[in-house]
Amino acid sequence: MKTQTERLDNHTARLVVDVEPERLEQAKVAAAKKLSRRLNIPGFRRGKAPYRIIANYVGEGALLEEAVEELGNQIYQEALDEAQIEPYGPGQLEDVKVEGQPVFTFTVPLQPTVDLNDYRDVRVDYTVPEITDDDVNRALKSLQEQFAVVEESHRPVEPGNRITAYIDARLVDEDEATNGEAESDDAAKDEEPVAEAESGDAAEEASAEESEEKHEHEHIVDERTVIHEHDASVLLDEDTVPAPGFIEALTGAVVGETREFVLTYPDEEAYGQYAGKPVKFTVTVNKIETVTLPALNDELAARATADEKQPLTLLELRMRIRENLERSAREQATREHGRKVLDEMVKRATIRYPEAVINDQIESYLRRMDSDLRQRGLTLDDYLKITQKTRDDLYADYRDVAISTVERALVMRQVAEAEGLEVTDEQLEAEIESAAANFGEQANNYRRLFRDRNMRESLRNDMLSQKVMERISLIGRGEAPELVAQTAAASDESTDAVPEEKGESA
Repeated sequence: MKTQTERLDNHTARLVVDVEPERLEQAKVAAAKKLSRRLNIPGFRRGKAPYRIIANYVGEGALLEEAVEELGNQIYQEALDEAQIEPYGPGQLEDVKVEGQPVFTFTVPLQPTVDLNDYRDVRVDYTVPEITDDDVNRALKSLQEQFAVVEESHRPVEPGNRITAYIDARLVDEDEATNGEAESDDAAKDEEPVAEAESGDAAEEASAEESEEKHEHEHIVDERTVIHEHDASVLLDEDTVPAPGFIEALTGAVVGETREFVLTYPDEEAYGQYAGKPVKFTVTVNKIETVTLPALNDELAARATADEKQPLTLLELRMRIRENLERSAREQATREHGRKVLDEMVKRATIRYPEAVINDQIESYLRRMDSDLRQRGLTLDDYLKITQKTRDDLYADYRDVAISTVERALVMRQVAEAEGLEVTDEQLEAEIESAAANFGEQANNYRRLFRDRNMRESLRNDMLSQKVMERISLIGRGEAPELVAQTAAASDESTDAVPEEKGESA
């Protein structure tokens, strides 16, 4: 057997394999025996018919097809070993020639490759997050809510109420935003008399079911989704609502009523990726509650920390909350900064991969989408019918996102290798123990979860991803520790070795 390897531009390889004619003949004989065990040939017991009879019975074409399939699998593995290729995924038999010298031609997707180039020179501005008194006050407000006296209300929504609602919020373009505002105004005018006329639990329940059924079909989670929750609990307070104007848009709504409106997020850094963008909200009110908050004093602080050895005063609680917020803000800022640095690294890197990598990533999205739909009584096929799309349309929709995801993941993996980052068994065990401590009497049950190898590896991967993003952020700030290899090289340069010898050694 002789193998010729050709590297193709799409990061695949073509293997052209010359096979000894006798191997093909042997494969045909083996195929005939295999077929004879499955066929009832008159005059012969199963598996006992001679080659010539079987060839006449099924035809030379069918026999050859069976032989090529079996022999092709053997030759493919041998060709990979001979060419020293580690494939990304299954190869394909592109062509086969059986006349004279048998020749099998395979195409093989290659493992992705990444050259990070000058990734350690990437710099991105980093701002140390600041926690204000308003941030601490909002956290204390949330604490008050936990100890609030809550009563169900049958009156229309008022500021200060807490609602349980179906909320779907998705980004829209300017034209949709303008049309959406006009439609919601018209809808509000049309719905007001209905809201007043309908009363009673039966009407409210029917309206809610009808609205929920409508939203099940209309609102699918995708890349434009900002919020998608079926039983979101929202306190109608300016500090806690999803967007400015949310309270006004829902004031006067009754249980079972659905309102649609467009709100534009302020063009402020606090709103992150949604700053300055219009978002269309669809909200169905399922429950309305009145909320009476307790006084913010030492008594509330003591109640909130009653399970600790020494309950805290309000001042001590404020200090702890500030520390927790600062730590959380630093972690969030590091993640966001790391993503920006990672994007710059991706731009500088030379990344090569076969199309199969992108297809696998899209398939992952579609499986997740199908799982999400099944939780609501639908399937991916149902979604395709509703949206009048094909599977190819979904591939096109998700292609850019898949490319970005794949390239970021490949660069992260290469950075981990270049920086020598890993998660040891000791670190993994320490993380499991740290988390188990939060489960009290259920700690052992939590530990047992991680006896499963897949669970352990999933946690290890999460920990490694966090390590990599932290290191990437440090690189972007110019604060990353020096690589061991670089330190060793610098040490070599400081010795009295002859330059030529160093060059030969390198």
